[in-house]
Amino acid sequence: MRKILTGLAWVLGAAAPAWAAPDASEQVQYDAFVMAAGASNGAARACGASEPDLAQHQATSRKNLLQYAQEYGFSANGYDALFQKGQAEGKTMMDEMKRSGVDGCRGVLGGFQNERVMGYEEMKGALAEVNDGLPGESAK
Repeated sequence: MRKILTGLAWVLGAAAPAWAAPDASEQVQYDAFVMAAGASNGAARACGASEPDLAQHQATSRKNLLQYAQEYGFSANGYDALFQKGQAEGKTMMDEMKRSGVDGCRGVLGGFQNERVMGYEEMKGALAEVNDGLPGESAK
């Protein structure tokens, strides 16, 4: 399930020199990362994750993604709205899966538990993996 959520958000990919400001497609991709974090949170809520775990996931995502934005020059001005939009989409997706008879909660909650304690370097590595590198790096 985690792969589905992150795959939906991380399909865009572009690289620019590290010294250059991010281009529009890179900003869209960063925004998609924020929405994917929100979607994971919303899906976990729909699957019954505890309030303390949801709060920790949200705080960890915020810390890591704002640091990423600062490191690579992305605008994080819309962070909260994007995260909330992702939460709503993640919850809707899980509700629709449940209505169709698919229970993806085990996968969602497993990924969610990992993400809620994920350090910055680990998150950055995960983003690089799904994105064929980090901003400013050539595709691998």
